[in-house]
Amino acid sequence: MDNPVSEATQIITSLAPGHRPVPIRTPLVRDECTWFLQAIALGIISFRECPPDCFRRRKWGEAGPDHFDTPTGAPRHLFSKPTGETAWLNREYIPHLAAYTLAIERYGYTKARSSFSLYRTFSRDLISKKQGGSYETDAEFYTRSGAVHLQIEAKASAEQTARLAGQIEKHGKLMNLPHTAAKEIEYVLDLSPSYLWIAGPGSIDPPRYVYAVTTDSHINATFAPLTALPEPPDMTTDAISAT
Repeated sequence: MDNPVSEATQIITSLAPGHRPVPIRTPLVRDECTWFLQAIALGIISFRECPPDCFRRRKWGEAGPDHFDTPTGAPRHLFSKPTGETAWLNREYIPHLAAYTLAIERYGYTKARSSFSLYRTFSRDLISKKQGGSYETDAEFYTRSGAVHLQIEAKASAEQTARLAGQIEKHGKLMNLPHTAAKEIEYVLDLSPSYLWIAGPGSIDPPRYVYAVTTDSHINATFAPLTALPEPPDMTTDAISAT
């Protein structure tokens, strides 16, 4: 790809509902664009026109070509709404899709043992979250027993990514993080991932902010920095579904 930023920008613009202008307020960077394009080229993500039963189409009364499905068949969109003077890009989806694709294509993770943009509910009370409260995880890759091996937390900008990673590396433990940072990754207490990757523009290739996660207690976890993504779990058994 001679100019992945330009290529990705053209594709993103072409997917805007109603061909509306797309203001990209946080500039795209090379690594996220390269792997976003790979996601499309390899069929890891496939965009299509909103079907008649699409929730966004029903809400706004207008379809768009930016509709895609998660591995579990849940509908998602590259843009937040299909109406208005401009198209509002869900900016986080670019590094989100890029990191997800890199894990699969370079490190050998399996799409069939993963989730993408998965809605969950907390199974118990945590630091600030309460049992039954809803939340969304960006991407999860599972072991053959269904445990979360790798969790991806995607951020829309390099600044957001570096800020959260810096706080993790400065404090080391979940309970020691500033409250706003702890809230962003508090779900590790509920899901107990073995590894966490904070992924954002400019830190996807190579993966810069990767941590081994150890749950110390009911409401605490320790994060140990790694230099690369871990190897995927053993994939010799049949695919499982997210729990």
